Amino acid sequence: MHREERSSSRWIESPGFDLALFILSPLAGLALLVAYPVCGPVLAIAAATLIGGPHYIASFTFFFWEDAAKDHRKRWVVHFVVPGLIVAFVVLVAMLRIPAVIIMLIYFWNAYHVSKQSCGLLSIYRHRGGFLDRRHRNIANAAIISTNLCMALWNTDWYPALHKILSLPSAHAPLLLWQASAVAAALSLSALAASLYRRYRAGAAAGPIELAFLVTSLTLFHPYLWVRDADLATLGMLMGHFIQYLGIVWLVNRRKFSATAAGPRFFVAVWRDPRLLLGLFVLTGSLFMLLQLNLAAMTVALVLIHFYLDGVFWAFRRPEVRKVLGPYLTGWRGGPAQAAGRAEAVSARPAA
Repeated sequence: MHREERSSSRWIESPGFDLALFILSPLAGLALLVAYPVCGPVLAIAAATLIGGPHYIASFTFFFWEDAAKDHRKRWVVHFVVPGLIVAFVVLVAMLRIPAVIIMLIYFWNAYHVSKQSCGLLSIYRHRGGFLDRRHRNIANAAIISTNLCMALWNTDWYPALHKILSLPSAHAPLLLWQASAVAAALSLSALAASLYRRYRAGAAAGPIELAFLVTSLTLFHPYLWVRDADLATLGMLMGHFIQYLGIVWLVNRRKFSATAAGPRFFVAVWRDPRLLLGLFVLTGSLFMLLQLNLAAMTVALVLIHFYLDGVFWAFRRPEVRKVLGPYLTGWRGGPAQAAGRAEAVSARPAA
């Protein structure tokens, strides 16, 4: 086991901030699902565009970080060419009229993408509690990903388009796939329970904050278990994810641009002034709504680029990412150099 001096606070920012935007954020999705029978599609459309839209577009904020620009130019294929290829791929699929490819890609990549964000945030809480053993991180990550996937596959017959695709090899394929995911989830949850018990016996028990976020991560996909409309279930699940992502993006940009003005003037001002930020959210949400109504293929492309870019910008396994994001993400004291050094332990993406 590797131990470090405990942070002055186990919260990423503060009790109110963390509870509202990270730990309890899935309650927003539950509220949407409860209110949907009364408010109808208008509420779902507003949530998907005014909260989901800014979440997808927020990925591009990291292109404005001047201290990351050198890495962007060095790896120009990764940062600029591949997103262009994703757009071309979506346009080609739309022209060939093979939506099955997009349905499968978005459904399963979305499940993995959301799960990885949960894994990364959980890693931060674990590290802030002073526990840095990667073996336990890997066990927790496997439990989150497998459990979420199991719930996403629980009732695929409630998503007829996906169920039809999964049934192509055999009518029994969806059931077999769910059974395999259920076995994987059961095994990984058992390993997680054993891991938490070993930590307890070793005097490094997970604290209440870490455990609370772990519960949030393991139950985030619960709408797939009881909401018969797959699109609505997905939106209900994503609401917590949207809020978590916007919270972490706001936090790192706020911390960075409160300390430095190295960046475009308006961009810096946005993260310093909540009124400008709120206006930008409304603007980007409105643009996303227009895309959905008029250029559906571009909306799909934007979603896929978001999935991809988050795997690039938040890849803490890379020293360049740890150096740039570490000081503003971890909040550890001792200056940027020390914070970036401690962030070496964070190899899972903190957000996706």
